[in-house]
Amino acid sequence: MLKALCWRGMRQLRALAAVLLALPLLASAAGLQVSNVLLEFQPSEAAQGLWLTNSGSAPLRAQARVQQWTQVEGSEQLQATRVLVASPPMVEIAPGQQQFIRVVRLQPQTPEQEQAFRLLIDELPAEQGSASGVQFLVRHAVPLFVLPQDGKPLGGRRGITDTSSLKVEIVPDQGSSAQLQIRNQGLQRVRLSELVFVDAKNHSILLTPGLLGYVLTGAQMRWPLKLAAEQWRMGGKLMARLNDDPEPQSIATIPVTP
Repeated sequence: MLKALCWRGMRQLRALAAVLLALPLLASAAGLQVSNVLLEFQPSEAAQGLWLTNSGSAPLRAQARVQQWTQVEGSEQLQATRVLVASPPMVEIAPGQQQFIRVVRLQPQTPEQEQAFRLLIDELPAEQGSASGVQFLVRHAVPLFVLPQDGKPLGGRRGITDTSSLKVEIVPDQGSSAQLQIRNQGLQRVRLSELVFVDAKNHSILLTPGLLGYVLTGAQMRWPLKLAAEQWRMGGKLMARLNDDPEPQSIATIPVTP
């Protein structure tokens, strides 16, 4: 009986391993790639663009559209917009080929504060009869910003972001946990990544290895702080990289609690 159960378990493990090994091969069939991960319009700029590439072995179809990006009560929201439009909105790309997508401003007025959008690029299902196997459709959501008067491009910059417009709080949550709350009172967004907790003994704990998120201008966002209770009570500070600054900086101090 025990031998039969062990054999059955081995067969299940082999089946699971076969599925896991097949996933990267199936996913690689979806070869839609974009050349830029960020677009920034100068106040008077009329158009921007990026390249779509089909790195797969079969033709693909994709849809491009722009949506307004807002943050309300700590949640991300996307809505239809008439400020920007993607052209062409529908494309078909042969294997190994590229297609240029333009984003055009229909309302060229200079905004008083930064406007945020997302350029959504969705791979569409293959036409009936042309697809084989499982399809993994790709969506790219490229951040897109229209800068205000005297605004500065923040992508790829090499400087230290001014934190005077950020209101940072540690908000107690249930039990011994807490949340990081940030309100952005500036004219441009702030992008946070590589969140680190440094305790009173100068020991560092990486909380978020990559992107934590954005705080758009005039918005407020919250994120849970994944710290054990004993680490939290020791006190310390939170460090993060803001935008594309080369070095992290302190954004909040956590007091010692008994």
